Amino acid sequence: MSKVVIFKGSPRKNGYTAKLLEQVAKGAGSKGADIIEFDLNDPGIRGCQGCFYCRTHDGCAVKDYLQPMYEAIAEADAIVFGSPIYYYQITGQARVWLDRTFPMLGVNFAPRHPGKKLITIFAQGNPDPKIGAEGIKFANDVLETYGWKLEDSIHCCGTNADPDSAMFEELSLRAFQDGEKLIG
Repeated sequence: MSKVVIFKGSPRKNGYTAKLLEQVAKGAGSKGADIIEFDLNDPGIRGCQGCFYCRTHDGCAVKDYLQPMYEAIAEADAIVFGSPIYYYQITGQARVWLDRTFPMLGVNFAPRHPGKKLITIFAQGNPDPKIGAEGIKFANDVLETYGWKLEDSIHCCGTNADPDSAMFEELSLRAFQDGEKLIG
């Protein structure tokens, strides 16, 4: 059975990021995938301690809510990451998680768990896609450094003005289809 691990970097349980991530999960689930989700807004998450435990171990010394993610990622076929864009960047919650993914690189910064498929989802209030472009590029570049293949990156803009329902329906369908394509 295929395994998909989803990381939700939004504090909003029913925001646009969460809704699009849900569509990816539904698409993958419709093809029989096992879905594991991590809510990056969980109060039990600690930041990277800079201890370099991960340089000599496949995982992290910090024992918190994220500790099971290392095994989940190692076993996964695909990774899905989503974050709103706040002030040109991913959320603080997502950034803490990104720092905690440092164990994905081993000796000489070689990827420890390459070959995963990757979908990223970003939503922002500003209708101008240039506002989030650099933050999205940063996040995608880091995740691709792990040897994960970016299959699609969805960028939903203008959410403060309640985006055009046809546009959001199109993005929702795209997210669902992305989830289906992760399997098989």
